[in-house]
Amino acid sequence: MVKVVQSVQKEIFIKSTPEKVWRALTQADERNAWETRSCEMDISIGGQVTLDYGWGASYVGTIIELEEEQKLILQGNDKQLTTWTITSEADGVLVSIEYTGSWAGDIGLMEMDNMLFGTYQFMLNLKSVLEKEVDLRKNFWKSWIGVLHRTADKREGTKVVQVIASTPADGLLEVDDVITAVNGNTVQCYDDLESYVFSCDPGQNLIISLIRDGQELPVSLHTIGFGHSN
Repeated sequence: MVKVVQSVQKEIFIKSTPEKVWRALTQADERNAWETRSCEMDISIGGQVTLDYGWGASYVGTIIELEEEQKLILQGNDKQLTTWTITSEADGVLVSIEYTGSWAGDIGLMEMDNMLFGTYQFMLNLKSVLEKEVDLRKNFWKSWIGVLHRTADKREGTKVVQVIASTPADGLLEVDDVITAVNGNTVQCYDDLESYVFSCDPGQNLIISLIRDGQELPVSLHTIGFGHSN
């Protein structure tokens, strides 16, 4: 049976106020301070939101529900829903985001993992900017090795679903390899591999531990600039 996921969520606690978080989500200059490279935001029911994150990623959606300082729901061009929720707590706010859609198969689940990972990096940056006025994005997506992957189903690790031509992984990693460690650091899921690799400088040597056809293998390769080829 094909695994289908229809709703996924991330949340983070921030020592701030609902008002400040709401402004960070809905005012273009403040959104650019923690997430987007550029954005246009019509904060009204039926208003369009256009977000350019950099790194070749962008989003266009329409606001379908709006509760000031509490909830913002957008519908993307693909009909997927994005729900931001702000909940007051004793000494701060809990900020959550839920995606409602449909993800299935290796490529679909890879896209879901990638979306959630990227979302959480920006949420961490929102926390850093609001609490410390420190923008972390200079450390985001510095490098890659040229694999698309997803969290493995039946064991710890992340499963290779595509190897990009003319990248360090080309000819060394294969579809269905399950990566279990990088430079001795355990990889339990998608996030573990991505967070390690993307924070490396280009040209760093990595030892990838993987399982292929039931056999454990080490593979040596290097990082390159994110999105680049050899």
